[in-house]
Amino acid sequence: MKIEEIIKEKPHLQSPLELYEKIKNLTEQCKQEKERVKLDNDIALIDIVLKNFSSIFNIPFESISFLKDEIIKSGKDIIKEPDSLWFLPIQSEELSKEELERMLFILSKPFFVFLRKEGQQASFMDTGKCPVCGTDSSLAMITENNEKIMICPLCEHGGSFFRIGCPYCFNKDSSKIEILLDDEEIRAEVCLECNTYIKSFRENHYIKYRDPFLIDLISLPLDIVAQKKGYIRRSPNFIGLRVIK
Repeated sequence: MKIEEIIKEKPHLQSPLELYEKIKNLTEQCKQEKERVKLDNDIALIDIVLKNFSSIFNIPFESISFLKDEIIKSGKDIIKEPDSLWFLPIQSEELSKEELERMLFILSKPFFVFLRKEGQQASFMDTGKCPVCGTDSSLAMITENNEKIMICPLCEHGGSFFRIGCPYCFNKDSSKIEILLDDEEIRAEVCLECNTYIKSFRENHYIKYRDPFLIDLISLPLDIVAQKKGYIRRSPNFIGLRVIK
């Protein structure tokens, strides 16, 4: 389904869906440009991301070009550690702390995607975390064969995990995992051992929406229900939200 069609069906989700579309375009354009010019130079990749961010979000490049110097000055290897972007000591009179954190999260997304190699096979079985970037995941797809594929919200890697089990505390006792369902039967799998949850969806949802992160966003009301009951989401969604109000 196209974003415009989903917004017509779910107008209360217009803002997060429009932001999702911009972030999706950012990651895709940066990835395509990197592959086209075959760059792996750190400075050149930073330029690609900042340039595309400026264009897609309609922000003058001059307003964000200082970030390149801040990244270099930090001494962090942003290619290997994209999350180091989140901790840049930046002060802004124009942006609130929340807006600044959101911007840095969005800018980190292409760098996380750069970490992933096409066709890479690696499961979440050992640690429950993404084997590519080490991030927790709160999203999974259940295949037609009843297998669970965890999906990283940052580098977007997908890998197998136990069909019944919590990726945070490794509780595999089905009596200690409860299920909450929304109207489309997207599920919140609640772990009563560690008080956390992940969301899971069937393959037919993927066929309908064609993107797991879009499915995560259209089921934001399910996050609200789970969190009002006191359960915790350990990782952000595609647009950087973990606590949903």
